[in-house]
Amino acid sequence: MSPHVNDPTLPTVPPKFKPAPAFPRSTAPVVRAAEDAARGGPDAVRAFWRDAARTGTPVVAPAGPGEHTATFLWRGGDEVADVLLVADRSADAGSFTRNRMERVPGSDIWHLTYRMGSDWRSSYAVAPVPADGAPPPGPLDPMTAVRRSRALAVAEPADAPAIARWFDALAHARPDPLARERLDDRWSVASLPDAPPEAWRGLPTAAPAGRVDPLPFTGADPATARTVRVYTPAAGLPPAGERPVVVLLDGDDWHALPLAPLLDRLIAARVLPPMVVAMVPSLDFAARVRELACHDPFVAALTGELLPALRAGFGVSADPDRVLVAGQSLGGLTALYTAHRFPERVGGAVAQSGSFWWPNVAAAGGESERLTRLLAAAPEVPRRVHLSVGVHEWSLVGPTRRLRDTLRDRGADPHYAEYNGGHDRACWRVGLPDALAALTHDWPRP
Repeated sequence: MSPHVNDPTLPTVPPKFKPAPAFPRSTAPVVRAAEDAARGGPDAVRAFWRDAARTGTPVVAPAGPGEHTATFLWRGGDEVADVLLVADRSADAGSFTRNRMERVPGSDIWHLTYRMGSDWRSSYAVAPVPADGAPPPGPLDPMTAVRRSRALAVAEPADAPAIARWFDALAHARPDPLARERLDDRWSVASLPDAPPEAWRGLPTAAPAGRVDPLPFTGADPATARTVRVYTPAAGLPPAGERPVVVLLDGDDWHALPLAPLLDRLIAARVLPPMVVAMVPSLDFAARVRELACHDPFVAALTGELLPALRAGFGVSADPDRVLVAGQSLGGLTALYTAHRFPERVGGAVAQSGSFWWPNVAAAGGESERLTRLLAAAPEVPRRVHLSVGVHEWSLVGPTRRLRDTLRDRGADPHYAEYNGGHDRACWRVGLPDALAALTHDWPRP
């Protein structure tokens, strides 16, 4: 790590408590069907692909009590040297081998089968690596480039070539063309039959449309000024001065979902109360890891500039019991930190996959889990808190459980959930409505 000791983002690199999780590989009836098709010749292989297109991917089959297999497929011939399934996005020396698909001899069928709990959900992509070594169609996306740099920064020297090979392959990643679900223009989604349902599925789509308005936000430094997008529902809001508000960090990701029409449907169905939602964007990576790592100037700006502007322009309440901050990963850490630092302005927090290990023990002189220690010593702790974590988030499960227990020891009763998934926007998208519904159960629903 010595070449990188001056990197100011290293305290926000997750610690390596243990190797990345290895999802159990298996086989499935669809693989046997693929092998039969290969023996049957080109017409049989084409028929296999027609069936796969009708079924969609992954192909799911029961595999015993509480378990299913999920078989991922890719179509490619000799022009492809390897095909990698990018569902386990943690980077260690075994990532390339662990996520490698197999090719059915004599065919263009590549496959990989996981055997998972029936409630598993994951976003994923597929990376076909060209046999001729051709470069990817474009550069590595910015976030993956950052992850590559950070993974190599903390890698053992002997592991660095294998980790670099994994990230070189990721440059070829793309959505699965046969996937039944999509997250965005880069990621597909696999949901097994018992995965938590999305709260808006089955709700009427003709809900009255709310508004999304811009609101300037200077923040801690004029150089980091940005525009917050503020959602207000079409009807049902309390009078000006009494309106509840949720400040949602990493707001551009949520706006792009798009979140506003989903809020329309959830509010119309009374799953959520009418409320204002302020989507606060992050800027570049360096600004994000600075602002969302318990950064006092940023949380002071959220509570001292943004909340007053929302009161003046959108009539939100000054009652802290009607103010929540929500976030994911470092955003979840900062959401709860904001409620801790400014209880007179913020009454609660939604923390999905909160980075409660922060700071990295190797980069912070032996310190870790700072927020848990702060809450243990605080005069009071926030009472309206949601915590959730994926069981495959190997660096987060222990710290999140310890923080939950600290809140309970202090007399709070946090809403807590663990899900069969990872550090994944596909899981956060499903979990956010449930988290907000739990923390706003007593907010007016006219």
